[in-house]
Amino acid sequence: MNVRGLHHVTTIIGDVRHAADFYVGVLGLKRVKKTVCYDDPGSYHVYYGDNVGNPGTVISTLAWNCVTPGMTGAGEVVQTAFRIAPNSLDWWADRLESVGVPNRMEVSLFGERVLCFADPDGTPLSLIETWEAKSEQAGQASMADRALRGLHGVTLNVREEDATIDILQKVFDFQLVAHREGTMRFMAHDGPGGTITLRMIGKSSRGRLGGGTIRHVAFRARDLDDRTAMVEKLRSTYGIVVSDPIERTYLNAVGFRAPCGVLFEIATDGPGFAVDEAPERLGQKLQLPTFLEERRAELLAILPPLN
Repeated sequence: MNVRGLHHVTTIIGDVRHAADFYVGVLGLKRVKKTVCYDDPGSYHVYYGDNVGNPGTVISTLAWNCVTPGMTGAGEVVQTAFRIAPNSLDWWADRLESVGVPNRMEVSLFGERVLCFADPDGTPLSLIETWEAKSEQAGQASMADRALRGLHGVTLNVREEDATIDILQKVFDFQLVAHREGTMRFMAHDGPGGTITLRMIGKSSRGRLGGGTIRHVAFRARDLDDRTAMVEKLRSTYGIVVSDPIERTYLNAVGFRAPCGVLFEIATDGPGFAVDEAPERLGQKLQLPTFLEERRAELLAILPPLN
């Protein structure tokens, strides 16, 4: 499979326990890492995905204290979609209804049946049936056959066509596969994290980052050399200078603001979430980077319990 595609998305939340109950208890994802925001260690950064947190399956939650609701607009992610098994959409609609999660069924411009809903903070989510062979799944045994199969893709609201389209194709190796009614669909592959959709909405105000909004979309890089090649192409062709490298223990990333306004990252596939925990114990214990380990007792006293 093409190594390109989405690595993960990160959303802003308020209550980390409500989010955990939702992503694990309702959607059946596995918590693959419980850590903190390295820049603000008094708040959690929790990752959810498949059984080992493979790139393309992960959504992470940044818990901001006293966060106010965000507002979507131009230059924002307006939907994050997960893949599910064929013929399971109605089952999921019943499940969400049974636990009090409002949802609605839609048909996309590209003919997909889409089940739309939101997490407790209002992050717009959806489920889409896909037809790939079943892979390793997370989730409760009763949900195994219908478990989420990683990210399907994200939809961005953008004002107009701009250099973002070129960057998706020439830097991130996506291909334009459909263009209908001002909406463009790009694919890197037909596996987890392989799809991104741009919706042209014309003149519109920018959104506001806050609870229920996506902070950034991360794209995959095979390793540091692969990422360096993409960073150089961004600089030489588009005049885009990325951030200094961001070391997050489980991945190394750089960030930049895409021409459309969305914050993009390029994240390495490795070293992965098993670098500091055994695969069978992922997400159980609070993991801290070396420079914060001496503050463990202090942080445990600040952070709300998260079992």
